[in-house]
Amino acid sequence: MVLADRGFPIAEELMIKGASLYIPPGARGMEQMTKDNVLKTKKVANLRIHVERAINRMKWFRILSQTLPISMAPLIDDILTVCAIIVNLYPPLVQ
Repeated sequence: MVLADRGFPIAEELMIKGASLYIPPGARGMEQMTKDNVLKTKKVANLRIHVERAINRMKWFRILSQTLPISMAPLIDDILTVCAIIVNLYPPLVQ
């Protein structure tokens, strides 16, 4: 499952890969959101907090916080993979 904000028309591409797209319900055009939509929005917001924390762990690596020379472009996938592997060795974000 992929979480996204409104405006990401990628549902078809994700379906081809066997993934689903979840976009939180919006309150656009309504005075008040329904109880069901409020609960769905809160659930997604709680999940997004953990995603942001995981992204921040990746940003701790100095190599990812600076501009890389173009000569390192072929290595960026390997660099990101190694950083992600190291981050996955840290204590869990969710207890």
